[in-house]
Amino acid sequence: MASFQYFGASLATIFSSPKFLLLIFAFTALGILLGALPGVSVNMALILSLPLTYSMNSETAMAVLISCYIGALSGGLISAITLNIPGTTSSIATTFDGSPMALRGEAGRACGIGILTSFIGGCFSYVLLMFLAPLMGKVALKFGGWEYFAIGMFSLAMIISIAGDDVWKGILASTFGMALAMTGPDPVSGIARYDFGISALSGGITTTALMCGIFAVPELLKLAANREDAQAEDMEVEKFKGYGISARELLLHWKNILRSSIIGTYVGVLPGVGASSASLISYMTAKNSSKHPETFGKGDIDGIIASETANNACMGGAMTPMLALGIPGSGATAILLSALTLHNVQCGPLVFTKNASLIYFIFAICFVSNLVMVIVERVVLKGYIKVLTAPRRIVMVFVMMMCIIGAYSARNSYTDIFVFIIGGVIGYAMKKAGVPTAPILLGYILSAIIEKNFIHAMQLSRGNYMDMFTRPIAVVFLILAAISLFDSIRKTVKASKVRKAAELSQS
Repeated sequence: MASFQYFGASLATIFSSPKFLLLIFAFTALGILLGALPGVSVNMALILSLPLTYSMNSETAMAVLISCYIGALSGGLISAITLNIPGTTSSIATTFDGSPMALRGEAGRACGIGILTSFIGGCFSYVLLMFLAPLMGKVALKFGGWEYFAIGMFSLAMIISIAGDDVWKGILASTFGMALAMTGPDPVSGIARYDFGISALSGGITTTALMCGIFAVPELLKLAANREDAQAEDMEVEKFKGYGISARELLLHWKNILRSSIIGTYVGVLPGVGASSASLISYMTAKNSSKHPETFGKGDIDGIIASETANNACMGGAMTPMLALGIPGSGATAILLSALTLHNVQCGPLVFTKNASLIYFIFAICFVSNLVMVIVERVVLKGYIKVLTAPRRIVMVFVMMMCIIGAYSARNSYTDIFVFIIGGVIGYAMKKAGVPTAPILLGYILSAIIEKNFIHAMQLSRGNYMDMFTRPIAVVFLILAAISLFDSIRKTVKASKVRKAAELSQS
């Protein structure tokens, strides 16, 4: 009962205070803008906002940072759909079906559905955050190195299936991404490796530079190669009402929404796994559960629903171990945790008794910011959709400029600009060869999770890898990974036989 009183009092404080409402609207809008710009990650958006909170009290600081967090997390879908360039890594899976819908002239509808389901996923996770934070924190404590390693392998197996009818291309792309992640310091010992004697690579390759290169440069080169293609210069965008989907139609997808919300929230609880893994796992689960999996990747709204519901639900999940255990579930929550520490708030099991009013104020901020997000993002959406009808050359020059700035600003290093360019050329070559580029980046992200946790687990088990098979949760995820991989291979072999039969019948 006391928790409801705290929550109700926090909501009353927010809605009765013009200061809080103004800050929430302003920083949610700023977060959406930063999230939609290629090259500006959610973490970067929070880092840019963090210095502004030093002179604020803890409540005001949380209002600023959480609003920016929620806005940036959802804003990435806009560029993912309209430009086929994810604004944030959590929106990579959104490009799979969002871009095909944009090419059909349904960019507005795709964005509207993404915004609405982001809101639903966020609300779901915040409810669980309020009522189940202590319980979910205890569950997360049962996960050790072998469990996180198994989850990483499971995610990797699901990534490979993105390649569609050719699993070998998916393996090639994800392996290449993992190889890139091994450049720079070892995640445990810090010893430099695979830098080829180039001092500029001693710090590794940044995600921002790699993401911008792989997704933006191929689009720019594709535009340059199709200068006379009318579609490259102009796209028609159909008119749409509301969020592009009726309440009745939305209810038809309730299983996908509920499943994706659960996946996103639970994956968020697991420290270090991240929203990009949550959206990918949710996307592949939706595809494997669908009665028409062949439509995924061709503009199926279920793909957008799965990705966007999960990545926003991941936020509430990631905040659960941060508040209940003092363990950040993601890079963004690590920034929030540091902000709370600066304001003398020690997160952990006792935080709900020592700082109960602040914790429930944070819950209230999450709900209000999520509501503001779904309103503000819909209002500014038309402005972003106009990008599609603008001359594409102008748009892509702006995108190139933002990507270069984003790549450089990650570490203030010119090396990252070269990584951006070289990565883009490699991405374009792989795309021309029919090799999917998304598994490169997802393999890069998962490599750190797999390698770091494998090393830790081996250290704790004193080099006995058989110890992994004594952990039931790890075994379950490894079995699921094997099933996913063999199923992808089976589909590849089957598709190959169908193609050969078609070729023989034509000859």
